[in-house]
Amino acid sequence: MLELIRPAYACRRLLTVLAATLSVLGASSAVAHAQSAPGRVYFTQTSYTAHENQGELPITIARSDDSVGEDVRYGVRHVDAQPGLDFDTVSNTLAHFEPGQSTYTFNVKIIDRGMSATPVTAIAYLFGASPQGLGDATGQTYAHGPVNSPITILRDDPLDPRNALDPVGFGSTPADSTAGTALAHPLAESPFYVARGHSPAGQAAGHYRHTRPSWTRALQFIGSEPGAHRFYFWNTPAYPAHTVARYLETVAARNPGAVQQLSTYSLVHTHCAADTSSPAFIRRYTHWMQGLARGIGNFHVVMFLELDSLITSQCMAHNPRKLADRITEVRDAVQILEADPHVSVYIDAGAADAISWQRTVSLLRRAGIAQAQGFFLNSTHFDWTTKEVAFGQKIARALGGVHFVVNTAENGQGPLVPKVRVGHGNEELCNPAGRGLGPLSTDTGYTYVDAFLWFTNPGGSAGQGAGCGKGAPPTAVFWPKYAAGLAQRADFRVTGPSEHLLRDGPYVPFDKQTTPGTAAPR
Repeated sequence: MLELIRPAYACRRLLTVLAATLSVLGASSAVAHAQSAPGRVYFTQTSYTAHENQGELPITIARSDDSVGEDVRYGVRHVDAQPGLDFDTVSNTLAHFEPGQSTYTFNVKIIDRGMSATPVTAIAYLFGASPQGLGDATGQTYAHGPVNSPITILRDDPLDPRNALDPVGFGSTPADSTAGTALAHPLAESPFYVARGHSPAGQAAGHYRHTRPSWTRALQFIGSEPGAHRFYFWNTPAYPAHTVARYLETVAARNPGAVQQLSTYSLVHTHCAADTSSPAFIRRYTHWMQGLARGIGNFHVVMFLELDSLITSQCMAHNPRKLADRITEVRDAVQILEADPHVSVYIDAGAADAISWQRTVSLLRRAGIAQAQGFFLNSTHFDWTTKEVAFGQKIARALGGVHFVVNTAENGQGPLVPKVRVGHGNEELCNPAGRGLGPLSTDTGYTYVDAFLWFTNPGGSAGQGAGCGKGAPPTAVFWPKYAAGLAQRADFRVTGPSEHLLRDGPYVPFDKQTTPGTAAPR
């Protein structure tokens, strides 16, 4: 009997062991199944769109199987959208799902800067999940991350209305204007942007702190005064809206509400505009200018349009078609830019020692001065301020009281006149030695003169080679040595030969500071 019992017991024991083994194997299989579950973790949208003024963009992570807990890793990074300017990034973040939880939502902050410009892009990404794998809203699964969903931020605030009596948009009070006419002094209350350490002079100042402290002081002074940023047709995209908007957005973040001075210098490329006079070029230039205006949008800008564009037109006198092309380019650019709500456009009118005022009046009329804010003088010359004011006032009166701005960035010591003018011109134009900063003011006291400004950025090289100064860098490259000399020889008075000038008030310097090596402004 005992022999019969033992086999039965052994059999039951074997069955027990087998059951336990199968139970363990079943549990292991369940774990393995969970770890390689066919479910997926995914963004509920393959792409997202956010409006400039919506505040926050909700983004939802979902999972197809919520039976177990889950850890998911996600983030939001920039592509061409600027962190802190267009949106706030989300650094690599862990989201934990409890069993039964199928979705998790987080918000991306969208920053409203009142922009009407081209869209920019960011990326929402999943880069890890456990125990399920990664996928997307279409049902596709991925062996590994990241899985991306683009975010398009539409900078789609509408353009502000344009006020003809306040073209820059800061509520200036007309001094002598009547209803329906432009402001007498539209720049008087404009808070101009000052780049300081972001300017070429400010950036260069730090390099000479220990080796040439006098240069550092001079360069810091230049950087502490308002200047202009220049855009070129030749070194920007064919449609520069994104480039322009990004720059102005950065300026607005540094100094909210500031007015930025901009300039363009694109219509003088080879001798007598050989590359800028053709139907094909005009189409390309118009497209570029449309992009420039699109990028400006609602920003507050004073535009000095196309330095040297009309002063150089004298060489086109023998070619009416080429001159007509130039006039068309400038006139169309004025119309395009003046469609923006807070842009005041000034047109190139040359300099007193290079072109007659009568010819300038004719050119400005043809180039659309009636649609522009006014004209500017002396942008590439060093002529005395008094001579430029007298020249500009003759033009202004002939045009019925149009206003103008004089560039005084490098004319405090006047021009350097060649000993022999025949063949050398009325003044040296390529980095002439001994020049200095001139007056700076938006309250000039001279009739029709809106401002004396440094919109050509003191210290930018006019070129290199014979006659341009030893060690001069290429055209438009900042030259610290030359800039420091300009500051050290500054004269903030309205200097030059005695002229019969129309006055409507006192001259008030923009800034009472003095530069190294100069006396106080007088």
